[in-house]
Amino acid sequence: MRVFIAVPLPADLKAKLVALQQEFRRLRLEATWVREAGFHITLKFLGEVDSSLIGTIISCMTTAAQHHHPFTLALAGVGVFPQESSPRVLWVGVQDVTGTLRQIQQKLDARLTTIGFSSEARVFAPHLTLARLKRVSRRGEFLVALKAHREAVLGQLSVDRIELVESQLHPSGARYSLVNAVHLSCATDASEST
Repeated sequence: MRVFIAVPLPADLKAKLVALQQEFRRLRLEATWVREAGFHITLKFLGEVDSSLIGTIISCMTTAAQHHHPFTLALAGVGVFPQESSPRVLWVGVQDVTGTLRQIQQKLDARLTTIGFSSEARVFAPHLTLARLKRVSRRGEFLVALKAHREAVLGQLSVDRIELVESQLHPSGARYSLVNAVHLSCATDASEST
């Protein structure tokens, strides 16, 4: 199973992200655009795992989520990785004012290393990928659009759970299915298997 752990997004925020993508699509960028189903805030990408490990992974998620109550994130700001002079990823920022998302991610990373997963080498920078850029031919127009959306506020998101999601790769793109959800505050897995 190819899996990752993420915070899901509600339909209204996904619709706003799609609308934002449309504004940048007008620039005819050579890019791979993230499909609406692919919008989520990744906490940890685990890759290919044996299905026998799923229960242990869910246990790690439960430990990371316990003692945390539901909290709010804001989706705001548009930027690129690694830098404007050579943009490769177009993203929307995730503002974690309380620091709760970072705490959960760090606990999750620490717990998963105890069962053999590698610790994250990069500093956790929560974001939502809009597109993976291959080439930006109309750089001037792109930078103007980027500047115009740099402070854009898309809305808020109430986080009450983290999810273990399976990603199945197909020629038409990845298909996602929920394996299990761990809710905050009570940190009991919901057993919402599909």
